[in-house]
Amino acid sequence: MKTGETMKIRVVKAPDRQYERRVNSFLSYNNELWLWHLNMAFRGELDELEARFYVGLLNGRMVGNVSSWEHGPLGLVAHLFTARRYRREGICTALMKAQVRDFRDRDGKMLIGGFRPTSYRIARTIGFRSIVGNSEVMHYVLDPNLERGYFKVQGVTCRDSMWKDWPGVGLLFGIKKGWRIRSMKHRIFTPFDYEDYFLEDMKERLDGSTMAKVLVNEKGNVAGYATLTFKRSPKSFWLLDFFVHHSATPHADMMLDAIDFPKNRTRCYVESDCSEKYGMLLERGFKERTQELIRHEGRTLDTIIMEF
Repeated sequence: MKTGETMKIRVVKAPDRQYERRVNSFLSYNNELWLWHLNMAFRGELDELEARFYVGLLNGRMVGNVSSWEHGPLGLVAHLFTARRYRREGICTALMKAQVRDFRDRDGKMLIGGFRPTSYRIARTIGFRSIVGNSEVMHYVLDPNLERGYFKVQGVTCRDSMWKDWPGVGLLFGIKKGWRIRSMKHRIFTPFDYEDYFLEDMKERLDGSTMAKVLVNEKGNVAGYATLTFKRSPKSFWLLDFFVHHSATPHADMMLDAIDFPKNRTRCYVESDCSEKYGMLLERGFKERTQELIRHEGRTLDTIIMEF
């Protein structure tokens, strides 16, 4: 460290009863949703999603942490946190470098992270790059050909979302090409990360207020994602969102076929020039109700509201 002290770095792979209380206590600043997820990780309840915590120890005391959620060639970076009195000592940089090195040694291909201004510069120094412009969403790419092969549509099937799909959904929502409306529920209209949003969706899916489906190829890689969420308002309705990789557009119907639509009113938003999505909804009995201009980051998106 800059002080001349030596910090030890330990990798904790959940579930780990020895470090469960220490890590959860160190990361207790998180909101209720993230604490719920951390508890699930240490109880081993995340199906095939791997949870790793790169913890910095100074004289046995935990002073820093960087986490990752991984499946297959992908990983999500999360929980970058340094104890207040030890900030600006190089702890976060050291932990992220250790994480990247370990990920590379295990043949990982891409790390995805949404970084705050305080950690954006560190991530960029290490090798993370914004997906567009100076976006807070960044990728650390170890295989530049990953995306081309990852979304290869062979043996496509549809099922309920699982924890292991989290990194794949994150990669999907970060692609540059494709429909602008990626999620009305979370107001995503440009390439972005889906980390916090997937966590919210999974919590709601498990408690029964949201249906969530993934379109996966024969390798289990995510090529499409759909949610149906109940929205309470003066006129309550179910909100349908679905987004697919452009190569998987012909298979998007599979997600719609897999959803058990309720008898209540269901709504879906479509870009006015998106004939593919518009046609899919018409075939399922949706009808055009009205048009709406959506303003986002200084731009206007002309949309059609479809309902049945």
